[in-house]
Formats: sequence, structure tokens, C-alpha cells
Amino acid sequence: AQYDVVILQELWMKGDYDIFKNITSESYYITDYKDLSGSRCSALFAPLQCSGLTILSKFPIQEFSFLPFSKRGSWLTPWDGEILVQKGLGMVQISPVPELRIDIFNTHAIAQDYNKYYRESQIGEAVQFMQQSDANAILLGGDINYDLRDHSETSYQLISQLFDDSYFSFKNQ
Repeated sequence: AQYDVVILQELWMKGDYDIFKNITSESYYITDYKDLSGSRCSALFAPLQCSGLTILSKFPIQEFSFLPFSKRGSWLTPWDGEILVQKGLGMVQISPVPELRIDIFNTHAIAQDYNKYYRESQIGEAVQFMQQSDANAILLGGDINYDLRDHSETSYQLISQLFDDSYFSFKNQ
């Protein structure tokens, strides 16, 4: 296990989660399948109301929570599947050393250009929730489904007001 934290999205089906859990359980603490989905998650035949979010940590997970996004898509576009799953923001808190609390957030926002309105709403909810953190440090990872070339969307700007973009920070050194 070379990484301290692993943040996964689209681990939709319980069977797939179980395989992943079994091969990582000796090296990592892992959120339970429904920890970052909520109680309505049912993945018997399809990932209905499930988020697909999972977080692994070398350090014990002290707490976890899940914020389901209030806007999930439209019943007018059921073919994209967004309305059937529960996109949201998952959080775990770890403490690698005493007196240091780190909140690790994992999200998966709605995809497709035509869902821009929903994605902006979801990211706005996520940012509001993360601003309430009282941890010493916060980390966000996930699948934002945002195209940086689309300057008409505000999702990236909302996030970058709260966080430094580690990719661009590293790239510009």
C-alpha cells in the first residue's frame, strides 16, 4: 500500500465493492458500501440510490458522513442514469498524528454538458458543506465532470474559491 488515502468513484455494485474490499483490507481501512451513499442505496440488480463513492485510508477512519445532492437530474433524460443514482459528497475524518484532524471529501457530480445546471447546484451544495469543516486540513477528490474549456460554467470557480488546485500548483512550480 503505497498511498495514505485512496478516493474512488463509480464503485456502483456491491459485488464489485466486495472484491475491492477483499483485496485491500489488509492494507487499508475502508468505508462500508453504504457509508457514503445513505440508507436508500440498493444495489441488488442496479445501483439505485447509490453513490459509488468509497474512501480508503492507512489511518483509522474516525467519522464519516454523506451529503446527498438535492438536485440529481431530470426524469426527462432517464437514459443518462443520473436520476437513478444518488450523487453526493462523502466525507471521512482521519487523524494521522494526535492534534491533526483531516477531513477527506469525495464527490461525483452529474455528467453531460446538458446537465450543467444540476452540476453547478451540486458543486454549490458541496462547497457549502465543506466550508463547515472545522478540521485542521481538508482534501477534496472526485469526479467533478467539469470541462475546463467551458468558461460558461461556474463549478470549477466555486471549488477554487475554497481550495488550491494541486495539479496546477504542482505544474506551475
